[in-house]
Amino acid sequence: MYMENKLKSNLILMLKGFIIGSSMSVPGVSGGTMAILLGIYDKLIGAISNFLKDVRGNIIFLMKFCIGAGIGICSLSFVIKWLLEKFPFPVSFFFLGAVIGGIPALYKKTKETPLKISSGIYFLLGLGIVISIGFIPTGNFDISFGSGLTNYPMLLLTGIIIALALVLPGISTSHMLLVLGMYDTMLLAITEFNIAYIGILGFSTLIGIILITKPIEWTMNKFPHQTYCMIIGFVIGSTSEIFRDKILPSIPGNAGFSWWIPYGIISIVTFVLGYNSIVLLSGFSND
Repeated sequence: MYMENKLKSNLILMLKGFIIGSSMSVPGVSGGTMAILLGIYDKLIGAISNFLKDVRGNIIFLMKFCIGAGIGICSLSFVIKWLLEKFPFPVSFFFLGAVIGGIPALYKKTKETPLKISSGIYFLLGLGIVISIGFIPTGNFDISFGSGLTNYPMLLLTGIIIALALVLPGISTSHMLLVLGMYDTMLLAITEFNIAYIGILGFSTLIGIILITKPIEWTMNKFPHQTYCMIIGFVIGSTSEIFRDKILPSIPGNAGFSWWIPYGIISIVTFVLGYNSIVLLSGFSND
């Protein structure tokens, strides 16, 4: 019985990692948000920020998670990218429903009722930050596979910036890659197994995560209500990117009833599926 429960626990942990890893390839969808909805965010932050308190246990926990996340990034992310290219309108509504579906679970984590005026201020602050990031022009930086010495310090800096997007809920990692001009380059590095490029970027990202997690853990423990109000703002703000970059550009200029009726119905169905999928997954948050 113990072994069965252990196996189930390990599979659930790897499955959560798989979902989080695959979601990171979608602009507008945050891996940090998915981690919160799946009830694993606090554990991940704690395992990293308190790594030295239980080195063996934390290594095992993070390794299981990373295996699942790595499989998700290297497999399903390409399927999602293909679906977004072929069927951007209904697929985008699926992810929109998934993001919206996580808000009730996040609201429960505010741990305070009724809401105060300050709650709205923190919410608006989070909303404004993410919307502002979404309007940063993409491709301002172009960090390629160059072999010059100046390329490696830029990769180190980029990894630390990516760490912010990985750890902070509501901020899309893939959008930050687009802003840095690295989205296509990163996919190419994965498909071509450019070990040096991925290794340096991964190492610098790890450094950034280590530096960021401790302050986040302290903030979430000290000010849970304010933190989650801001996170809800982050999450709702991230939907603007899905609308702006995926939904609106996919609407034909001459779209009439013959386009809107079938696509509208399909999109409503995918939105409901996305919403219910996250609500269902939230039920396993304590597993």
